[in-house]
Amino acid sequence: MRVGGGWRMDERDYQVGALRVDWARGQVLIEYAVTTPTLPHAIVPEPGGGFLAVATRPGTWMLRLDAQGRVVHQLSASDEGDARTFDGHVIASNDGDWLYTGETDRKTGEGWVSVRDVRNLRKVGQHRTHGIDPHQILVDRQGRLLIANGGIPRTPTGHKRNLESMNPALVQLDAATGEKLGEWRLRDRRLSPHHIARNRPAGPGDPALLGIGLQAEHDDPDRRREAPLLALWDGKDLAIPSYTTANGYAGDVAPGPNGGFVLTAQFANRLLLWQPQQSADFTIIGKVQNPCGLWPMGDAPGVAVGAGLGLARWHPGEPAGMLRWPRGLSAGNHWAILA
Repeated sequence: MRVGGGWRMDERDYQVGALRVDWARGQVLIEYAVTTPTLPHAIVPEPGGGFLAVATRPGTWMLRLDAQGRVVHQLSASDEGDARTFDGHVIASNDGDWLYTGETDRKTGEGWVSVRDVRNLRKVGQHRTHGIDPHQILVDRQGRLLIANGGIPRTPTGHKRNLESMNPALVQLDAATGEKLGEWRLRDRRLSPHHIARNRPAGPGDPALLGIGLQAEHDDPDRRREAPLLALWDGKDLAIPSYTTANGYAGDVAPGPNGGFVLTAQFANRLLLWQPQQSADFTIIGKVQNPCGLWPMGDAPGVAVGAGLGLARWHPGEPAGMLRWPRGLSAGNHWAILA
């Protein structure tokens, strides 16, 4: 298995690259590494074995690597006038012709999504996200954009400020025109959506759901610790299914078995499973130090997990496993399986 990701090496160099994972031999080896100006965030696999990488918020770069680790395209915020910073995520359109990047206006803090030519990363259009602090973007089956506007006011260097004025929202846009098609908010404005994933319904009559990992930003530490981790959107309503607590921070969310979701409770060092059949509760399926990035393996009952000490995997019908990172590697937030 080949895995793409970002990391810091020997507490010095920020890098992005590919790892070769051999579960049978218990090995994780660096296949190639490319030095980057800052820590990478999202990794998006592309056909042929390469991938896109975007800098952690407030990001100033995005690049494309091929399967051999060569930099094919590299984009800097300075190439576009330095008016915006990247917010850590990029996704392709359903037909593969366009890329969508979440961005923030340096001066106003306003959220934008840029439409880019997949062939060269150049911007060909842009839409307001109708909010601030946009993080992950998904494209639904009809080609519309779903944007997690985190709603957290930030300084130009990315630090949080004025949290009493938070205004988080899930927004749906027409990808071609930028028209706002819908907007949904939770009652508690201190719950920020940042990562989102679609479930894989267990049967034809089961609901299609969007799982939204929540980040609690309450002033009171007790309220933060007791805040929920997951919100669900069924296309009409936004709701919280469970108030089971795990230190108020979901590092990532991914589709899981039986139409459910797997979440990383990063501050609680737990891997959690939510399923519609037991909607009021989470099941602890793993105890892992500093778990964050998730990605589904195969048909999504199983997931791989990027954690503080290594790479873990979980599957409901197979033994769990974990392999240590190569010496000196300090893992970034997100990872992805490469072709």
